[in-house]
Amino acid sequence: MVVMNGSPELSFSEREELEEDEQKYKELGSIAITAIQSKEVASGGQSGEVLREKWRAINAVHDHFPEDISPKKHFERDSGPSPFETEENYKEAFDLFLQEELIATPLKSGRGYSLNIRYRPYRETVLTYLEKTKDTIKDLAGESGKLPRTDVAIYLDKSARPVSWFVDEFWEDVTDLPKPETEHLAIDRKVWFERFDVELELGEYKKGTDELAEWKDLPVHDVKKEEVMELQRLLRDGVITREELESLIRGDFHINNRIKGRAIDAVFEREDIKGKINRGEITRNEELEVYKNEGLESVKILGSSKLKNINDACLIAAQIRGLFVPGGLSEEDLEHPERIMDYPVGMEGKNITIIDEVERTGTTGKIAKHFIEWAFPEAASVNFYVFYKAKRLVDVNSPQNGQMLMIPFWYSLEHDDGTGRGILGSDRAFYEEKLKEQPDDNWRAAVFGSDFLGVPMVYEEEKDKKSLRFREQIARLRVEYEKGHIG
Repeated sequence: MVVMNGSPELSFSEREELEEDEQKYKELGSIAITAIQSKEVASGGQSGEVLREKWRAINAVHDHFPEDISPKKHFERDSGPSPFETEENYKEAFDLFLQEELIATPLKSGRGYSLNIRYRPYRETVLTYLEKTKDTIKDLAGESGKLPRTDVAIYLDKSARPVSWFVDEFWEDVTDLPKPETEHLAIDRKVWFERFDVELELGEYKKGTDELAEWKDLPVHDVKKEEVMELQRLLRDGVITREELESLIRGDFHINNRIKGRAIDAVFEREDIKGKINRGEITRNEELEVYKNEGLESVKILGSSKLKNINDACLIAAQIRGLFVPGGLSEEDLEHPERIMDYPVGMEGKNITIIDEVERTGTTGKIAKHFIEWAFPEAASVNFYVFYKAKRLVDVNSPQNGQMLMIPFWYSLEHDDGTGRGILGSDRAFYEEKLKEQPDDNWRAAVFGSDFLGVPMVYEEEKDKKSLRFREQIARLRVEYEKGHIG
């Protein structure tokens, strides 16, 4: 690496390597190069070799299924008669499409319901999910008018991962528009209730109450995107140090005047203010008043009663964004997480859609939407989308009111062992071990953001052969749909 006048200069072989990578990872385009250059300048070029891999830490949990489940290798196209004439034909080909439904029967006492499981016909289930998939693709493509055209689709692990399989498999059959970039993040409302010490009882009711826990019960619920951005800016500009921030959060305000002085100095250094002075557009007295007022206005957030919550939101934003920084994060990045927000990650002007498989209270959607907005303030929009509209029991006089009666078939109402989705829950220890085995910036970013990463299952193990079979059956469905045998 040669650095001239503070800017990185790549050798011929390095440029060739970059060009080859550009072809292989064209979806990153100039974003990766911009990130490489900005981080090399910031770190004296030390992280350049890692960055040239253009590998996102989040790819640790992207799907890496064996090639032999490709439908083109399993099923030949033909124009023969449909093999799907009977219910038994559907069951044989799509046995994992077992849709359970709870039938609620009022008790004779008039107080509550008995709930019994019945199974929907396989043919009906297959056709239902085919239509749901087609509708979802039209929505994400912006063709239905329900959403702006989605540039980045973020599916919530674990349970929305199968939705991404359906969408990815059928996209080109439904629309000619380009498919959104596919990402996965683990954002589970129960995890965040526990993280912020919201005590729950069975069914996610708040302890000692008959109220379900909601977004408003998290202390960060009223933190605005603009507040997160402002605190990060104050840290990046050196107006306040992390040590001073911790002191303010603890209620130690003796450093206030020192911080205010720095804030006024920071305004003085702004190029637009310098320009006005040089052009004689403001007088000395006006100049001092501008410094004072704008400087003091900029640190007003530091006196906020919710400063701790804003700081927590800043960390959440950096954890998520760090997963999307091409090449990962250095140790210095983790010491100054506010700097992570300066690295380009390809979200500028993009429409992001967060996708969950089902909705119960809407809390998961609100949590995910706020977190993503904090992490990617440059996005044009952040939207939340639900794939499956759950069937519920509605009786305000019954303690069973709101009980889900039918949910996506990759759950079981009787016994859900968590398999079939190819992913486990978040586990920081898993990524810490990976970082020990391979100490690089990619795994460092994965450890830092492990609150938002599931742990990949080993598909070859008996434990989750179900994931492979599920993917095969989705592939089979697509081929039979293209042949005109189904749908």
